[in-house]
Amino acid sequence: MMKYLRLLLILVSTSTIAQNYIQYNQTVNYSNNNLGLTFIANEISAFRNSWENRKKREEAISKAKSQLAIIKNTYDNSTQYPDHIIDGWHLVMATDNHSYCSPAKVFIEGNQIKEFVVGNWIKLSRPFHLLSPINKGKSLITLDFNGNTDTLELYFMNDLAKPTTVDKPMESGFITFWSDSKKAKTIKIWFEKVYLGELGVQFESQPQCGEEGAIIVEVKPGKYHFKGAGRGTISWDGHVEAKEKQCLSYVLNKENKE
Repeated sequence: MMKYLRLLLILVSTSTIAQNYIQYNQTVNYSNNNLGLTFIANEISAFRNSWENRKKREEAISKAKSQLAIIKNTYDNSTQYPDHIIDGWHLVMATDNHSYCSPAKVFIEGNQIKEFVVGNWIKLSRPFHLLSPINKGKSLITLDFNGNTDTLELYFMNDLAKPTTVDKPMESGFITFWSDSKKAKTIKIWFEKVYLGELGVQFESQPQCGEEGAIIVEVKPGKYHFKGAGRGTISWDGHVEAKEKQCLSYVLNKENKE
């Protein structure tokens, strides 16, 4: 019985050490440039239905056209429209009236749009130019996406019947990969199939989030797949969860390898 309890304690301790959430320093730049650009590009592609895969793009556009027809029909047949939009974050449907009809969040102050966010992630706040002010729960703006300027109609569908605010867009989560192995410098990391590089140093104890020598990523909160590979046959393969405004510390060593 005592041997069983010792084994259970070791397993629990190993699991606790393998990954836990720690504080992060807001002054540190956590972004892995290649990964960050990939994630941002994917979020924008999802918003604009601009996927490179032709079949995926055509299916998304077809779905968007059906959604747009429903939005316009609901708006046109509404029996009431708001005189103004109250301050706070609001959900809108943004459409170019051709390829996409996607949700976005806008921040309103004094019945004016102050911020436009794609993908419910504050990191994807986009600069915009106002073409027409909010009138009867609708507005017109232009957005620039990597040199492509889109003219968008914004429909405040949730506000037609009564003023409705929503939660602000999510802030980033952070994940730091590190190792206390003597061969830490040879460990390679892949995150969502994107190669991030090799770990820089062997740590004797858990490093701070953002400490040099670990690999740090800044992502939208959610679950992600990662892989790690050291010399020989040692490897890691699993999922990690990024939480808003938190840093997940994940150690790679012999105790939690495959």
